[in-house]
Amino acid sequence: MPRILLAEDDHTLRVALCDMLQAEHYDVYACSHGDDALDQALNGSYDLILLDVLLPGLNGYDIAAQVRQHKIPTPIIMITAKDRVDDRVQGLDAGADDYLVKPFASTELHARIRAQLRRSALGYQESDVLEFDNMRYRFATRELTIGSQTLALSPKEALLMELFLRYPHWVLTRQQLMDRLWGEGTEILDNALEAHISKLRRRLVACGGPDIVAVRGLGYRLGETV
Repeated sequence: MPRILLAEDDHTLRVALCDMLQAEHYDVYACSHGDDALDQALNGSYDLILLDVLLPGLNGYDIAAQVRQHKIPTPIIMITAKDRVDDRVQGLDAGADDYLVKPFASTELHARIRAQLRRSALGYQESDVLEFDNMRYRFATRELTIGSQTLALSPKEALLMELFLRYPHWVLTRQQLMDRLWGEGTEILDNALEAHISKLRRRLVACGGPDIVAVRGLGYRLGETV
């Protein structure tokens, strides 16, 4: 499942794009602020970035430029209402691979995404894995191997596990985890996050993996291997 970082400050459009992309079986992380988008682009693992230009904080041009300065080759498609030739040139010179002017048809966006994924060859790579302690997670299949046992993770379990494996010594806040699972600003039931963590915790411990420890007032972290 290719992973897409979506940075768009318009709430209605952001939600619509998330729904549209997820319906096409993309794993989407959505944010509305330029600083969050840059942090995800530099520290996350994404197959493609959809980047609005006029974001709060850092704008899309600056984000693209910094991504390229860090030698990150992830394809970037800018999506913006800025339609002058100078705007397009600025976006491409900053590091974008493609530039799509709003409003656009969903079929055109999907075609451009497919084209960029083909060119980058970043989707579905068998070498795309995360490892920590006795665990090995494979992005392409959403499989988590603990010792000699392999678990097929649900989409939400996979998103949680990826964060815990990427930052194994950190306490991740509830807000960070909820934003990763449902996107920034989405309203969810109070106990939805705890339900997903509880289920994942039981599966990990049953296979001899680590517990997921609740840190009071802060969030959750990976515990010791059982």
